[in-house]
Amino acid sequence: MSRLLVTHGHHFGVSYALLEDTSLGRSSACTIQLLDEKVSRLHSTIRKDGDSYILKDEGSSNGTGLNGRLLTEPAVLSPGDEVAVGNNLMLFDPDLEVLRDLDGAGSVIIAAPGGDKVAEPAPGKPTRDGGFQVEALLGVIADMLAGPRGVGRPAALVEAAVKGLDAERGALLLAPTGGEPMRAVATYPHRGRVTINRDILHAVLERRIPVQGDSGLIELTVKSGRSLIEAHPGGTLAAPILLGGRVRGIFYVESSRSGAFAGLPRETVQSVLAVSFAHLLSGPPALLRPTRELPETEAPVAQSPTMQAIVEQARAAAEEAAPVLLVGESGTGKEFLAHFIHSHGPRQVGPFVAAHCAHLPDNSAESALFGHEKGAFSGATGRRAGLIEQADGGTILIDGLSELPAALQTKLLRMVQEGRFYRVGGTRPVRIDVRIIGGAVRDLRELVRQGTFRGDLLDRVDVLHIDVPTLRKRIADVAPLVERFLSRFNMRNGIRHKGLTAEAIGLLEGHHWPGNVSELRDSVERLLVSAQGEYVEADEVDKELVALTAASSGDSDLAPDAIGALDKRILARALARCRGNKGRTALMLRISRGRLDRLIAQYDVDVYGR
Repeated sequence: MSRLLVTHGHHFGVSYALLEDTSLGRSSACTIQLLDEKVSRLHSTIRKDGDSYILKDEGSSNGTGLNGRLLTEPAVLSPGDEVAVGNNLMLFDPDLEVLRDLDGAGSVIIAAPGGDKVAEPAPGKPTRDGGFQVEALLGVIADMLAGPRGVGRPAALVEAAVKGLDAERGALLLAPTGGEPMRAVATYPHRGRVTINRDILHAVLERRIPVQGDSGLIELTVKSGRSLIEAHPGGTLAAPILLGGRVRGIFYVESSRSGAFAGLPRETVQSVLAVSFAHLLSGPPALLRPTRELPETEAPVAQSPTMQAIVEQARAAAEEAAPVLLVGESGTGKEFLAHFIHSHGPRQVGPFVAAHCAHLPDNSAESALFGHEKGAFSGATGRRAGLIEQADGGTILIDGLSELPAALQTKLLRMVQEGRFYRVGGTRPVRIDVRIIGGAVRDLRELVRQGTFRGDLLDRVDVLHIDVPTLRKRIADVAPLVERFLSRFNMRNGIRHKGLTAEAIGLLEGHHWPGNVSELRDSVERLLVSAQGEYVEADEVDKELVALTAASSGDSDLAPDAIGALDKRILARALARCRGNKGRTALMLRISRGRLDRLIAQYDVDVYGR
């Protein structure tokens, strides 16, 4: 897995970008883009030719350097070559691997040890001894699993294991299997970078036992604009996680204290880790994805021919690099479809960020999207990356394009055209590599004719166009959507509802659903909360639909009676399902927060179900 490591001297202090070889992408050439005034827009390219990488200057103003000399003609890169682009010096390492974790925030760097000598361990007794009590480690992990952040959160469990071992940094890796490459699951610290000696990983995979290292740590650093792999004193521990007789994962921790893991009962620790992380690593590798509201592995429900055609359009769009515009009513699933496009394209290892413009306050929309510098306005106590910058290397969904003020339309257009923007209060441009997916509920062409939306911006974002159908145009999808929502609800709440009766499904299929898929999901959750038995019956659905019709018609007198099933029992059950969160409970029951508070006081319901 060949890589070129690129260091940015001015972007977040220290960071890196990756140029992938053609075995992972579809392009035979990659373009280097750096945040540097001495770097041309198209400065240099790297082309894969067989097993070789060819570096070529593309007529840049200041030239490209290779190993201290100005590049005058294309040259073959060799391991350790230094490429100078503007004020940045880059190290080519064909064996370097940089793995983004599942959240796209942290990374694991797998590299060979640097050439610098590692300091000898300090004399003295080991930090651990043979009397180490594994109960402390078990206690920390158990507390995390029992808390609200624990279940299904790889990053939280990694944090607990690292702290339980009194270490400073750590990472959980998914072992290579079945043709799948090694992948990073989570890192600690969050959004951090962990550099692991490749030899240690190989030893763990081959020997299938914990491997302890006291010879020091390696770390990717940048000094004076130059990328280096440096060695430092410290101790490391890498333990295989064995499931089903094979290595499914590797847990790695490190400490700057030499001998930090000496005397540790490694086999016992390995057993604890296997139990702690088994639920994360026991499924097929392709199913191990970030824990998000929209699972990447879920394809859009497409039982209807209408939606089947849309999914095919989305799959085709995923293969492209051009911007996509999704147009459809609120609640039709534009964010889900955008996420599907992202997760099936070449940027799937990068972050996916959704920006909903309609929900951004006018006075802070620019800062939310583009970020700000320290002192840019009152309350700006430090630099903050905006939503677009957080999506660097991945995909940004900008939903509600029609709600963007004219000034932000202009700024977004410039970013799309130039691949850079300025933070609020900033004086230096921020280079960005992001795919844009736009979302709109209205016809933007009509807004262009009305003069409220820029035609040149529309031309830039409406390259690939997908009209997302309403739910009433895909009635065949109602039943499978209900099944998906039922499965999610049962998994989230530990309940085993069997579903809805055929008559109940028929009533749902006959409803108009002005709120589309989102409204259907909310209704199904409310029905499951108030269900009298294992199945939701037709009369329960009928009451729900009457309530929806009353709410949409604005009949405030009818709505409370239609949802009149909101007695003390249902209210208490809804609060329990939402773990006492009043905002979520009110949303689930489709009532205002004020009415919820009045009902809680009227029925004297314990919010937390004690």
